[in-house]
Amino acid sequence: MKSFLGILLSMIIIASFCGCQTTPATIQDNETTSIVSQVEETTVSTLDTDKLEWVDFKEYNLNPDEPVKNIILMIGDGMGENIIKCSEIVKGDKLIMQGIENTVYVRTDSLSGTTDSAAAATAMSCGIKTDNRYLGVDENGEPVETIVEFAKARGLKTGLVVTQMMPHATPAGMVCHYNSRTVFNVLFKQMLRANVDVLFGGGSQYYAGGAKRIAEENDYEYVTDAEGLLKLDGSKKSLGMFAYEGIYGDKVPSLSTMTEKALELLNNDDGFFLMVEGSNIDIKEADLDMKGALEEMQSFDKAVNSVLAWAEKNPGTLVIVTADHETGGVIVPENATAKDINNDCFTSGGEHTSTNVLLMAAGAQSDKLFTEDTIENTDISKAMREQLNKTYGEAEVQLLNDANV
Repeated sequence: MKSFLGILLSMIIIASFCGCQTTPATIQDNETTSIVSQVEETTVSTLDTDKLEWVDFKEYNLNPDEPVKNIILMIGDGMGENIIKCSEIVKGDKLIMQGIENTVYVRTDSLSGTTDSAAAATAMSCGIKTDNRYLGVDENGEPVETIVEFAKARGLKTGLVVTQMMPHATPAGMVCHYNSRTVFNVLFKQMLRANVDVLFGGGSQYYAGGAKRIAEENDYEYVTDAEGLLKLDGSKKSLGMFAYEGIYGDKVPSLSTMTEKALELLNNDDGFFLMVEGSNIDIKEADLDMKGALEEMQSFDKAVNSVLAWAEKNPGTLVIVTADHETGGVIVPENATAKDINNDCFTSGGEHTSTNVLLMAAGAQSDKLFTEDTIENTDISKAMREQLNKTYGEAEVQLLNDANV
């Protein structure tokens, strides 16, 4: 009896197996095509990049012969040349920034070796090399004049627009003095005491207690959403913090919207300095998240488009687009198509690298800024200061913040 049941069970298993094997043969051709298409679509669209909304490529005609009245420094955090190329491949066309004619390469290493964002920001702001984690101070911790202090001493308005927390490394490096980039409460208070005219970004968690009091004492109007942003009229200094931490992707308000409002508020007869950072390119590269990095790239390129469009209508504006460092060791596969741009393009485990980055300059005096093919990141600060001195003259150095605050 057991033998008979065993044989019967074996026959059932074999029949079931054969049924499974023959099932695909019973699928009609159109059904087979549908399944294959679904598999191919899943493979090709792994990053779902079709949903990215790139701004259409165009070239702007900015006058390089005017003296420099305004400077707009745009920093793609972690934006190496290869993430720009990856973006171009996925977009299927050039980015707006790739239409800028004047280009050089920039060496980014700090005194510590491969730079972090703090030392890189200090180099571009102060014109000195320093140690990683240091902001607006030299290797001995001594304060050095920042680009915001330099501009304010000459009567220019100043602004910082970012997609990270307001006191994050890059914006803090434009104005603060401290030997640690992580003391966000301290850095934010320094930024408010420095009376920067426009501060837009994230990090609303730091608008509390002492910072709130300092903002009120220094006549800031504080807003937290897109509606409040658009209502700002410049009657007071403007502080907008639109997320608890960072502002990711092209969320509302977008980087381009914040930038356009900053330009409206800063525009005046005496000139301005504005730093705009696509902060989270680096964050997504560190996470080995290519889709996220591409989202941040399209957000940053939209802001570049807004700036170039504004600068074309406002002669005397110098636009500099660059990066603080490269992140991710991004590679571009040979003969790559959009489907080849994925997380496998990262080779450094999400770490920063010492790869040179691009600098693209347009507008006033942009064709005269640099004479070499490769420069140091400190040369960016020196070039901006040289041009502002030509227009506004020398001014006494006045540090706005105490490094020990």
